[in-house]
Amino acid sequence: MAASKKPKEPKKPSNYEQILCWIFDRRFSQGDLKVAWTRDDIEEAARTLGLPRPKNLGDVPYRYRFRADMPAAIHSTAPTGMEWIIRGAGDAKYRFDAIPTQIPIVPNPALSVTKIPDATPEIIAAAALSDEQALLAKVRYNRLIDIFLGVASYSLQNHLRTKISEIGQVEVDEIYAAVDRHGRQFILPVQAKGGSDRLGITQVEQDMATCAVKWPEMICRNISVQFAGDLIALFDLTVQDDRVVIRREAHYKLVPASDISAADLASYGLAAGPDDA
Repeated sequence: MAASKKPKEPKKPSNYEQILCWIFDRRFSQGDLKVAWTRDDIEEAARTLGLPRPKNLGDVPYRYRFRADMPAAIHSTAPTGMEWIIRGAGDAKYRFDAIPTQIPIVPNPALSVTKIPDATPEIIAAAALSDEQALLAKVRYNRLIDIFLGVASYSLQNHLRTKISEIGQVEVDEIYAAVDRHGRQFILPVQAKGGSDRLGITQVEQDMATCAVKWPEMICRNISVQFAGDLIALFDLTVQDDRVVIRREAHYKLVPASDISAADLASYGLAAGPDDA
């Protein structure tokens, strides 16, 4: 008779998860919708739990702001219809906030696809070191921001890092400046999402805050770009009632010019509205 399999032991929470749960448990009181804490709490949590001090203390909140789901022990305390997020609250300061449950920003598989002649230099496509770099390069060389928004746009700065007093340190993947046919000027923070990174409300909020401080006279439009298989999805995003919402979404496929047929071009003409003529 074959020996019965030993049941698997529950997976031990990661060091980061243990640290974050310790901080939340220490600071949270029943009924709280906002829970303030600081970077010093991370060191205290690691010391109290007998865990190695994280080499970069900022990695702990970053992981749960942009890459990983909130630990179940924290999530379970949120009121019905709400979830916990981590917001920056100043230099080395953070806050757990309970907000309405977010709707994931993912490409809509039912959306039509527009073919664009691929203008990416082959050497750039070959030399890109990451999905994020490759995605930003394809968007830049194929002028997808211009096509998406109907503006003339110009890459202003890559990987902008700055501090905003009420948030703390922020980073934007790329900043574009743009002008439309009416002369309106825009500042466009662009976030490229690939791998395990995910778009959340804190990213959109901090981009809007950065633009309001640095370029107060210009119109801010938040742009997110994502790979969707062999497509590139672009989103124009904003925040309403503590939720990230989509103003507009479009999908583009970069192809050799010879792959765009007369039927494709005819269908794009039918799709154009009176303002697009």
